[in-house]
Amino acid sequence: MKKFISAFTLAEVLITLGIIGVVASMTIPSLMQKYRKQETTARLKKFYSTMSQAIMHAEADLGMKAYEWDSVTQASNNPGQSYNETYAYYNKYLAPYIKTLKVEKGVYDTQNNINSKTKVYFPDSSTMEINSGYCVSLYYDVNGDKKPNELGRDIFLFFIATSFIHQFEGREQELYENRSFDAVYLPLYNTKAKALDACKRDAKYCSSYLMYNNFEIPDDYPYKI
Repeated sequence: MKKFISAFTLAEVLITLGIIGVVASMTIPSLMQKYRKQETTARLKKFYSTMSQAIMHAEADLGMKAYEWDSVTQASNNPGQSYNETYAYYNKYLAPYIKTLKVEKGVYDTQNNINSKTKVYFPDSSTMEINSGYCVSLYYDVNGDKKPNELGRDIFLFFIATSFIHQFEGREQELYENRSFDAVYLPLYNTKAKALDACKRDAKYCSSYLMYNNFEIPDDYPYKI
């Protein structure tokens, strides 16, 4: 007796592959976004812990709070030197306490009269750019040089308070007292609702809102991760 071997026809194979493709196109983007959110959360938690520990140890070794450290000169006051002062600040107060792959010193652009930031590369491929001002601003990029390189999406702003802040009178000085390191302007946005509203207005404030969520990305987060 002849044996008949059953098999899928080409049409059936193509239909099956088409169904798999449709399902994949619907689920893979969702899975990728979920992974990016988890990675962002993990790296923000690690960065916040690393910097908090580094500043705590530096404060203990130096016997003073970080806001009492030498304040860097604002770029607008001395644009030709602020990049040097920012680099010196990093090396004096932070470098001994954090592990890095490399550090790039900022440069001064004489034509445009501006400085680039001191850039720190971490072993996990994330980066931090340091800028001088009333506070020492820390722009943490969870995926380094990879895109999108946008505030609120992969760049999150933190700060180290300086004596400049404590020159202000009134509520700002009171709020920043004894807060050496924090998400940007967190003391001003002292409720979750205020922080969310600020995040919606300007992405640079989103680190404050995420701190209220333990750096988890909530469903109402206004920017795509």
